Amino acid sequence: MDDEVGATTRLQLRLDAPARRWTDAFPVGNGTIGAMVHGGTAHEVLQVNDDTCWSGAPLDGPPQPVGPLGDDAPPGVLARARARLAADDPLGAEREVQRLQTGWSQAYQPLVDVEVDHPGAAGETRYRRVLDLATGVASSAWRAADGTPWRQDVRVSHPDRVLLLDRAHAGADVSRDDAGTVPGGELRVRLTSRHAWAVAPVADPAPGDAPADHRADRPADAAVLRAAVDMPSHVLPNYSGEPDQVTYGGRSVHAGVAVAVLADGPGASAEVVDGVVVVRGADRVRVVVATASDHDVVSGTLHGDRTRVATQARAALDAALADLDGLPARQEADHAALMGRVHLDLGSPGGDAPGDVVPDLPLDARLVRHAHGAPDPHLAVLAFQHGRYLTVAGSRPGTLPLNLQGVWNPHVQPPWNANYTININTEMNYWPTLVGDLAECHEPLLAWLDRLAAAGEGTARTLYGARGWVAHHNSDPWCFTGPTGRGRDSVSWSWWPFGGVWLARHVVDHHDWTCDDDALRRHWPVVRGAALFLLDTLVPQPDGTLGTAPATSPENHYLLPDGRPAAAGVSTTSDVAMARDLLEHVLRLAPVAGDHDEDLGAAVDGALDRLPTERVAPDGRLAEWSTDVPDAEPAHRHQSHLYRVFPGTSIDPDQTPALAAAARRTLDARGPDSTGWSLAWRLALRARLRDPAGVTALVAAFLHPVDADPADLPPADAPAAERGGVYRSLLCAHPPFQIDGNLGFTAGLAETLVQAHRLGADGVREVHLLPALPAAWPDGRVRGLRLRGGVRLVDLVWRDGRVVRAVLEAVRPVVVDVREGADGARRRVTLRPGEPVVAIG
Repeated sequence: MDDEVGATTRLQLRLDAPARRWTDAFPVGNGTIGAMVHGGTAHEVLQVNDDTCWSGAPLDGPPQPVGPLGDDAPPGVLARARARLAADDPLGAEREVQRLQTGWSQAYQPLVDVEVDHPGAAGETRYRRVLDLATGVASSAWRAADGTPWRQDVRVSHPDRVLLLDRAHAGADVSRDDAGTVPGGELRVRLTSRHAWAVAPVADPAPGDAPADHRADRPADAAVLRAAVDMPSHVLPNYSGEPDQVTYGGRSVHAGVAVAVLADGPGASAEVVDGVVVVRGADRVRVVVATASDHDVVSGTLHGDRTRVATQARAALDAALADLDGLPARQEADHAALMGRVHLDLGSPGGDAPGDVVPDLPLDARLVRHAHGAPDPHLAVLAFQHGRYLTVAGSRPGTLPLNLQGVWNPHVQPPWNANYTININTEMNYWPTLVGDLAECHEPLLAWLDRLAAAGEGTARTLYGARGWVAHHNSDPWCFTGPTGRGRDSVSWSWWPFGGVWLARHVVDHHDWTCDDDALRRHWPVVRGAALFLLDTLVPQPDGTLGTAPATSPENHYLLPDGRPAAAGVSTTSDVAMARDLLEHVLRLAPVAGDHDEDLGAAVDGALDRLPTERVAPDGRLAEWSTDVPDAEPAHRHQSHLYRVFPGTSIDPDQTPALAAAARRTLDARGPDSTGWSLAWRLALRARLRDPAGVTALVAAFLHPVDADPADLPPADAPAAERGGVYRSLLCAHPPFQIDGNLGFTAGLAETLVQAHRLGADGVREVHLLPALPAAWPDGRVRGLRLRGGVRLVDLVWRDGRVVRAVLEAVRPVVVDVREGADGARRRVTLRPGEPVVAIG
């Protein structure tokens, strides 16, 4: 190990102090294990999660309304709510559907903290810590008070299924004294948990004493701890207003942890004393952590066998220990195989050739300088690649989908339960996977959708008397699909039966990017079922159209004539836009999926003929509601009525110029600031609307450092507490932390560089290069982005805002029209598999 982290390279996040709070720490992960690395010297904390650790347990059936319903069946309650709306009583309609609320989804949980106490390494002279996005390693280096240089690397290996902390002193000037004492002295490793121990940390048998089936090749000098915890049987969100919000003792996930500590050096020792590993005389200490649970994420079941959990954790640990020296190379090769597929340069602050300059400053200082207007295009590069990094670290085949916090969470009762919030946030988590050439990282979402759709069939029958499947705005690994609350949750978020409709688009997108017909057929029931639910729940309107009722625009309100806010209405723009989008894709892709149901096709055709489209309000904005009503929150964070701009593909300046202009005016009216994830969504919307100035403003707003001293920042119109942005670690701040903004930013930036959503009148796909390039990025290069139609952008180079080289290839034979800039000429190019074509240059 080197004794210095070294100069900042192009894909490193650097800070020059240990983490003082959780959001200062750097995340590492392998999809299953996630850890936040604080980089402490005398006291290090690795806060460890396992993505299978949630509160609750598999559901016994569809969630039931908490009532009281009396003799009413849920569809009857729904009919009465529609009657209230017809009588111009939206608040009465809201009271009706609140009777159909079914409780809440469960919460993602922390597992353990690995604490390393090392008093002899105290000191922060020449301190630097780095998260290397290219390798997936969080490193720190410093000199202790006695002058000894120390370095620590932390990584989580996907091939080996374990976490490894490696701490050592280094340098030619370090030597033992006459008594053989090494710098740093005694080191202790302990496990703590926010849950009560099911099995408190104890020594695991040494290899000679261990059962034969898990001795493997564990080093004889490894001190091993094992422990186990039971997750809560129920966690309610902290806003629920209910008593007993965290409950233990019922059926729940059982998790096990196995930790090995290896002490290297002449005479070094490691032993377990009262549940703590004590290390003496070591030049180097390695800590290996394996986790397991009884939660099978493929089937969504709990097997309940505690011995099996302990055996699985020990087996993973022993397998890693069998070749621990080779683990770093395996981990870095696996990580780099994904991260290395896409490269991005956006020039340098001085306008030199791309890639020449990275400011030699820690990230927090760079963010503050950027807030004052100092050019630093490399920050946008880091934010872009950071989103890809978090995807690689948090979502791998065989794992659960990323939740609100990815796979990183320290709270038993996290904000919004760190659940799957499916009215934007879960979908945004997966926006960068396909364009960022991480299609395999999309698989956890698709696999979970198969189970969610199956669970949602019961909810569709119970609440709506409908075919197909439904999900509302919250879910979890147990596939909760009902409207949240116990009669008191706001209808603005709780009553939104379009979760399945939006999520089904990910099956469509996966095919549009990858051209994988087998995957489309495998997941087609998700799409078909969401369409059937729509067809059964669209209701005729007095003007002859089909619509939705009660309808909401996610989490938003309008004002009644008496000034009271209301959420329920009829045929909100977002409902109708999502319905039209999905049904159009059903018609397009059903033959590819092998679905030749003529009755379904006829029903979809008929519904599309009667669905209204978006309209422009008198003030020039894209209308959010079916009637012209005042906004309760003009700057609201959601902009779901712009769905067909992005992530949809139907509204853009070429195809629908009037609607595109209205969408742009809508964004103008929403204002310059919002939550972190909303800023990321608006970035993608501005890019799709080809608005470079809007893109520039949103990049700056997203990179606003929320945890900087306000005295160090320029004056702002919005109060600091109301502004989103990023923490000094570059994690997205709603605030609080939500990972969706990091991932949405990656997708939004990609949209500024290339778009391929539009088909010409002749059906030929248009590849639009630099459609919304900010003036601040006149020179740059990107390689490896994936586009719709199975197209790959092999290389794109631009100078002074103009393309000088563009190379494309495709997974299938395809003809595309390549277009440059806002008004550039089109060049028709034929692409074939394995044959890169120079389209420009």
